[in-house]
Amino acid sequence: MSTKIVIALDRSEYAEIVLEHGLDHATREPAAELHFVTAVSDARADAEEATTWLDQLVRDGLEAFGMPDRRVILHVRRGRSVPVVAALAAELPADLLVLGRFHVPSDADVIASIVECPTLVVGIAGTELEPQCPACAEVRRASEGEQLFCEEHAGDRDPDLVNRLPPSTSIPSRMW
Repeated sequence: MSTKIVIALDRSEYAEIVLEHGLDHATREPAAELHFVTAVSDARADAEEATTWLDQLVRDGLEAFGMPDRRVILHVRRGRSVPVVAALAAELPADLLVLGRFHVPSDADVIASIVECPTLVVGIAGTELEPQCPACAEVRRASEGEQLFCEEHAGDRDPDLVNRLPPSTSIPSRMW
């Protein structure tokens, strides 16, 4: 019976960080089943877009970690992230769940409190992060992650964010 690792990705600018941590664990478990999950709204177009995004992100990550031929299972499920991720972790059942917590409040807190499997919660070390600015979140969504902050926060956040992220030589990204 092989180990099952579930990596929950939310299509935010932090998804690559969560992916990197999950794939790092996967390199130590060559026989592990790798499951990647993201939640989408009820819109069919959203599900198709999310599937394309998830497939590309995972393939790029596997390539960067030297595992391009690794078999993976992608799960794009309709609904809110808490029930979607918790249900998949229970269905499999997962031996490890990897998810991100980069703002408060976070669905990661709820998910970690209700799943019964070991959970790795990836976040930025340091002080408690403040809640996301709704305008910043809209800018990220509208620009597909190319712009991170609204006009009000653009000047005061980029240096702090970059300084708090660990350097990486394994996954090329504008975030690293």
